[in-house]
Amino acid sequence: MNNFMNVTQKNIKQNNVKTNNTKSSNKTENGTAIVMAGKETDKNLFLKLLVAQMSHQDPMNPQDPTQYITQLAQFNTLEQMQNLNNSMGNIEGLTNGVLTNLSMGTASSMIGKHIEAYDPDQININEIRKTKDTEEENKKTITGVVESIEVKNGIVYMDVRVDKTSELKSIEYGSLIKASEDK
Repeated sequence: MNNFMNVTQKNIKQNNVKTNNTKSSNKTENGTAIVMAGKETDKNLFLKLLVAQMSHQDPMNPQDPTQYITQLAQFNTLEQMQNLNNSMGNIEGLTNGVLTNLSMGTASSMIGKHIEAYDPDQININEIRKTKDTEEENKKTITGVVESIEVKNGIVYMDVRVDKTSELKSIEYGSLIKASEDK
């Protein structure tokens, strides 16, 4: 029996050396997939490794079978967490789409209306309402008629024909101050 253990340990060491020397291969000499850091694993790979562990264990010092059950439970937990993470990503994408569509629908009701909005060339939309000086604030606004609506990178923009210059300006829907039917 001792001779069997020595031969088995020698085979395992030889396999490890051969596997370590062939880093460019995706599989070991025995056909077991090599998982590189950062690569996703799947349940089938885990089960293959589990079977390999069980079939190559030392008969004089067998593994505790509860360890395998624990590993399988941990793998199932990890798999469920990954599935939950994927589902949350899908929900986030759907939510962003719904919000964009809602904003687009509301903004489209502005077409043909006279609006006042913060001028994107004069003020950063993140600085809106920081100043108390209404005269200074009025210099940073524009008025005009909304001609069309468009979405760029998930942000709704109104194309406004500016009263003073007659130029067409693209203004974020979020910079709208007020809207009216006429001037």
